[in-house]
Amino acid sequence: MPPRKNELAAWGEAALRELRGPVVGEVRRKLAQWRDPRARLLRKRKRAKQNATAGTVGTGVLGVGAYGAYAPHAFGLPVGAGALETMLDVAAFGVGGVAVAAAFGTVAEWRRYRRLLRTPLPEAAPEPVELPPNGSQAREPMRLLRDAEQSLHQALTQLGGGGFEEATDARATADRAATALREVASRLQAVEAALPHVPATEQADLRADVRRLRAELDEGVEGYRYLVAAAGRAVAASGAPEQRHAVQDATDRLAGLATALHELGWGSGTAGSADQPRT
Repeated sequence: MPPRKNELAAWGEAALRELRGPVVGEVRRKLAQWRDPRARLLRKRKRAKQNATAGTVGTGVLGVGAYGAYAPHAFGLPVGAGALETMLDVAAFGVGGVAVAAAFGTVAEWRRYRRLLRTPLPEAAPEPVELPPNGSQAREPMRLLRDAEQSLHQALTQLGGGGFEEATDARATADRAATALREVASRLQAVEAALPHVPATEQADLRADVRRLRAELDEGVEGYRYLVAAAGRAVAASGAPEQRHAVQDATDRLAGLATALHELGWGSGTAGSADQPRT
């Protein structure tokens, strides 16, 4: 292959690699939104309202048509006689029957819509977050965190619907922990990006910072997954009282990890040696 074709092929492969991440991420986000119980309930409400509205309009049109066939003089139309009058009476009876059936269906659809409106909306599922690039030490922990978030959301939705009060505290703590972990992942990626551009004498220190930040990520994600496990056991046990303590213990542990991560990153305006000028 000529050199220019090789160069064009390399550019094409590079472009595909750049596009693959955003495209796959967008597809995953759309799929998650479609499967989300909250989105499903909203779609059901929308369809029920549309069906009820269409039924109301259709019932009205059929009713007017039946009345027009029964009493055409009310609309200024000539009154038929003989066979025409009989045909109009039959048409009025037939269209009127369809109108009555449509009215029953419309009432049922409006009742369904009202029932769906009274159904509480589930908590929105966390949107899939784009992962760090391949080769980053932050990618695998963030992949585990993304998957754990989806699992925890499903478990806590089940528990919350069953009156499991600890689910609310667990959800808030999990959200705070996920935010703190993503902050650590961002710092880790920043250190990785700086590595190729620092003097050789600084390489060892920065690599140590990468290992430290990765260890913090691993510990935080592990704590998050403990909460997922506790919530899963509570769902399996139908929210048994003894499982409430397990969920609360896992929540408290994760809350401590989240606080520690936040303080390490922002408590003194720095994130350790990775963010401080060296002397």
